[in-house]
Amino acid sequence: MTGATVLALVLTLAAGACSGSEDSPDEPAAVPPSATPAEPPVETKVLVGKLTGRLPKAERVKVVTEIGAVVEGWTQAAYVGGDYPRRDFADSWPGFTAGARALARKDQALMSNQDVGTRIDGVEVRRSRVVLDVLSVEQLARAVTARVLLEFRTTGSVEKKVRVQGRLYLTHEDAGWQVFGYDMTKGAV
Repeated sequence: MTGATVLALVLTLAAGACSGSEDSPDEPAAVPPSATPAEPPVETKVLVGKLTGRLPKAERVKVVTEIGAVVEGWTQAAYVGGDYPRRDFADSWPGFTAGARALARKDQALMSNQDVGTRIDGVEVRRSRVVLDVLSVEQLARAVTARVLLEFRTTGSVEKKVRVQGRLYLTHEDAGWQVFGYDMTKGAV
């Protein structure tokens, strides 16, 4: 017997063993709602780039974790998360100082999906990376420039690939790390 013949015989026997009783007509097998496995969510990669001064490993881990959370909070609130279609992007800048938040509100089309929010029904992240340039004084991070790259695809009436890229400037305040300025671009890829 050839391999193909054996395979056909096994499949035939398996199908016969799994069939319903003689009293019920043959029915097609139920197919799970998502027969195609969903792509796993894209995780943001956060790493230290240029380091000025000395920063112990434990402090590096802390900075990566804390600033990663600030940047992720912004990208989720402004671009990736939430229910679409939507009009309201007023809370899109968590982790921003009052001054930076006021500037971002004026730049809503750049600093959020406000420009397409009513015409899309979803966002699929393709790539998310943050590289931190850290200024350390006395072995503590004092200021950080986060180089951000976020690429996503919109779905709905407006289907396009979008790249958000640039720099967020952060400082550590009583409330933790906060964005006090930015130099970003946003455009179709």
